[in-house]
Amino acid sequence: MSNKKSEILFFGVRSASFGDFCEVAKSLSLNPLYVDNLPKGESQNTETFFHSNELEKFHFGLPIVISIVTPEYRKIAMLHAIELGFRDFPAFVSPNADIASNATVESGVFVNTSSIIGQSAYLARNCVINRGANVGHDVRIGEFTHVAPSACILGSSKIGANVLVGANSTVLHNLEIGPGAVIGAGAVVIHDVLAGQTVVGNPARVIKD
Repeated sequence: MSNKKSEILFFGVRSASFGDFCEVAKSLSLNPLYVDNLPKGESQNTETFFHSNELEKFHFGLPIVISIVTPEYRKIAMLHAIELGFRDFPAFVSPNADIASNATVESGVFVNTSSIIGQSAYLARNCVINRGANVGHDVRIGEFTHVAPSACILGSSKIGANVLVGANSTVLHNLEIGPGAVIGAGAVVIHDVLAGQTVVGNPARVIKD
């Protein structure tokens, strides 16, 4: 594998998102490389997968996007990359995403195909906005938060760090979702969610504090 500056290096653990990353990379004329931080015996056996301890073989100036899988694993991957000397964590945005001109996208963010990012929205470092998600105007998304496919977060809501917003879920206007919360797939959130809570259903109810 050559060490060209045009390459993008991915970290992750057995993610279905890998195909999406490859698709976006191809549309941006970038060459994706996926680094698996599973134990070697469990790693994916393809030419595009490398174990994390093989990173030393690659140019430390290579840009890295830390996305894929749970907030916990993305954070572990980023800290590992920093320990190895990597410092550049660029945003990785699909050209097919619709992003308002005054939205803010911080480093390490992945915005997938067909996502919509509204006026004055703010995406903090290393969050993921997955395929077809809709982030409304003035919404703030915290660090390492994952917004799953087709989730909808309506205007002026605040989503804390390390939150999982499930597929096809809806967070209504002006709500606050605390750090580490989990919004179940298909949930409709009509009230604030406290830090660490898990909510499911329509309307969403707390099943774990």
